[in-house]
Order: sequence, then C-alpha cells, then structure tokens
Amino acid sequence: MRRPLASTLTFAALVVVSACTRKAPPATDSPSGPAVVPAAAAATGAGGRVPAAAESTAPRFVGRWIPDGDRGMRCAWSGSYVIGRFKGTGVSARIKDEGNNLFQVVIDGETKKVLRTDKAKGEHVYQLADGLPDAVHEVSLHRRTEAKVGEAVFYGFEPKDGTLLASPPPLERRIEIVGDSISTGYGNEGPSATCGYVNSEQNEYATYGAIAARNLNADHTTIAWSGKTLHEMKGFFDKALPQRSDGPRWDFTQYEPQVVVVNVGTNNFANIDPGEARFVRLYHELIHVVREAYPKAFIVCALGSMLSNVYPEGRNSLTQARKYMKVAVAKLKEAGDSNLDFLEFPEQKHADGLGCGFHPSLKTHKLMGERLTTFIKERMGW
Repeated sequence: MRRPLASTLTFAALVVVSACTRKAPPATDSPSGPAVVPAAAAATGAGGRVPAAAESTAPRFVGRWIPDGDRGMRCAWSGSYVIGRFKGTGVSARIKDEGNNLFQVVIDGETKKVLRTDKAKGEHVYQLADGLPDAVHEVSLHRRTEAKVGEAVFYGFEPKDGTLLASPPPLERRIEIVGDSISTGYGNEGPSATCGYVNSEQNEYATYGAIAARNLNADHTTIAWSGKTLHEMKGFFDKALPQRSDGPRWDFTQYEPQVVVVNVGTNNFANIDPGEARFVRLYHELIHVVREAYPKAFIVCALGSMLSNVYPEGRNSLTQARKYMKVAVAKLKEAGDSNLDFLEFPEQKHADGLGCGFHPSLKTHKLMGERLTTFIKERMGW
C-alpha cells in the first residue's frame, strides 16, 4: 500500500484553513509558560508557501492538532477529528498511538467501525473501510477517548484502488466545549452505574456537545478532562497536549468558535460544598481565560446533568450549584459581559439509564444535545 500523499507541511496548513483564514503569528516565548506553537508557522517552508498540489489533497483537522516531525499531526484532547475525501473502494489510516485510544470511523456521514489502535504496534496502517463502491467518498476519524489515555499521531489516509482528493471545506459554524468527564463521554457506553473507567466505554462522538454540533452543522472542539474542577480546567485551557506539564500552548487564532459551552463545576461539589464566594471567584477566573481567548464568542454557562439534591444526602448540591452559577453569571453581566447566558441541563433520570460511575448515558447525552441545540438556535439564530 502506498504512503499517504500528504505531508505535515500540508497537514498543518489545513489545520489553519479549517479554523479560519487568519495568518498565525510567529512563535513567541511567554513568561508564563512554553512557546506557543502556531500551526501555520510550522507548515510553511522557504517563502512561507505550501505547494498547491500537495495542499489540494490534504485532510482537514479539527481540534488541537500540532505538527509531529515532518510527517504527522499529534492530538490528545477528546473529540479531535480529521476529515478527508478519496476515490476508491476502501481506505486506511496510518497512525502511531501512544495510549491505546479508540476512534469512531465515519464514511459518507454514516458511523461505521470503532477503531481500536494499539500502542505496541507503533506506526501502523489500520483499515477503516473496504468493499465500498468505486466512487468518491468522505472519511472522518473522531477520537472517542480523552487526553489521559495518551497522545496519538496521524500520518495520513491511504485509499485503496484510488486516490486522495481535496478535503471538504471548513464549516462556517464553530463550537467549543469546555468541560469535565460529562463532556468527554465518560462511561456513556457502559453497562451500569457501578462500572469504573474503561476506555472502550467512553465515546465523545456520542456526547451532547458532538450531537449538538452535528445538529447545527458546526465543527466542534472538546477541551475536557475527567475529574477536573474549575481551577484545574483553567490551568489546562491553553494547553495543546494537556498531559504534558511543560507541553506547548495552543495558538487560539487557529480555531475561533462563535459559541463556547463551559460545563465545569460539578467536581467542585464532589467532596464538600465550596461555598458561594469561593465558587463564584473560581468560576469567574475560568470564564476570564475563556473570554480572553475568544473575545467575540457567546459563552454558554452550563450546569448539569449529574448534580442532585438527593446525593450526597443533606447537601442539596444541585440547588446550591444553580444558585452559585446564577450569581456568577449575573455578576459577569453586571461587569459588562452581556455575551453569555446560563443553561441548565435537566437532572439525569435513572429511567434513561446510567453510564459508568453514575455518568450520563447515551440517551441522556442525546437529550442534553437536543437541549443545547435548541438553546444555541435561540441565542445565535442558527
């Protein structure tokens, strides 16, 4: 099977194209952390130009992908995906996995197999589809597992009995989800509430954020990590590869969402009621870094769907969280940020099933996705 046609020069260029047409700035050192890695700067060679012939067959990347050497693109965050087009009867992908991740394969808009990559195989060609009609097809590969599972490097699609074609153009609408385990799809394919974390039972592609994005014909990115609190997600928010303490910072010009959904704060109630003053302060700190990154975005300050007044007994966690969040949002508006609003997802129901660790089930995610779709339509006119 021949090598993929696209190089990292092409890959990185298409990361920029998929987000917007702004020119990325050169890498700069920051007193607060390592240098920002702008994909465009890494993409261009002498003269700053990517060869047109190579660019025409490059896949389109959505999410926080960064160049890996001169051939691949590396990702870690949940829901990172890559899209391509080809003519042929099948397609494979060349991937190096560093953590046994799972990817959802989508062909011509229909979900197909779940690809389980193998860390032990190193760089390896994985078959995605075979026996297709000899025609033009669209293929996309979506990361189902979260960052803690490990990083993965994508080198290219390889068509069978055919050739790569120009990737689909970027979508005009863009959403970003900032969250915790709920937004990663933790345990949403699990058999019961009592199972622990298993990577095969986590599916970001079936989360409320991904569902809403597809409903709205929007690209989406998910910046979420299980178990994280408001303060912890503030620290992770600008990271391209979040499991690296000294890893590269993300260049926010590469993807500029019109809508950012912040669904963080559930874990602040895990062991104790944080209190209104502390919760509001931490919430404002997270929203501040989101607003700094995306000055024009509409921010959805979301709550739910795991908190309850029943457990832990006597804490009334849902009522308290609702109160604190409404206070936080009201104060942000009073301070002059009117481009945000509060959204509460209904509390999950046992009748709709429970995922591992009492997380939202597939059905609950679907209901949440529908609620978010309606909310964004109302606020954005989409």
